[in-house]
Amino acid sequence: MIKAIIFDLDGTLCDTLDDIRTGVNSVLERLGYKTRTKDEIHKFINNGARELIRRSLPKDVQSVDFILESALSDYNMEYAKCYCNETHAYDGIEELLIELKSMGYKLGVLSNKQDPFVKDIINRMFGDDTFTFVMGQSGFPPKPDPSSALYVAKSMGVKAENCIYVGDSDVDVETSYRAGMAFIGVKWGYRDEEVLRMAGASALASTPFELLQSIIDLSAEEDA
Repeated sequence: MIKAIIFDLDGTLCDTLDDIRTGVNSVLERLGYKTRTKDEIHKFINNGARELIRRSLPKDVQSVDFILESALSDYNMEYAKCYCNETHAYDGIEELLIELKSMGYKLGVLSNKQDPFVKDIINRMFGDDTFTFVMGQSGFPPKPDPSSALYVAKSMGVKAENCIYVGDSDVDVETSYRAGMAFIGVKWGYRDEEVLRMAGASALASTPFELLQSIIDLSAEEDA
């Protein structure tokens, strides 16, 4: 029986790309490096802030630890200035969450974004009573390591097999499967449908309404 829906944040619940790019490019400008286009940042995300910054740096310094650590520290400060400037929930997401709660599902969030930013974005966009448990990158290895997903499920009081994980990337697909959770992919995020399917996703939704129907259908299959 499906009891909980756990959502990725970036590219799933909210479009955060413009603010991420602003934070990254502020760091690159300060260091005297070439800034990155939106398409480049789009390719670099999904594996956490450290990997985002590593990929954004010039290739000849990506493996220099002190440069990476300094740039990551700067990014945390710069992103803190802009992380809610342009970030917004996708159309239909708020209505989807209201409907899922009314149907009795527990709702959670698991993201590779830094934990304080995740919690504040969710609170600003959806209030403090929509989700049962919200967690970003903290003491666990980043997704696709399944330990954080398992912790979120446990913190929500449900078993992993009673959860659906909803995300927009191959990282999310792998996370859900390694954690023993069902998965539904969204097509409006930061990875193409082909990427999701190649990663093993079979259930995909083009709109929040389709996502709601997919959750209902998958729940019915589990109960059958």
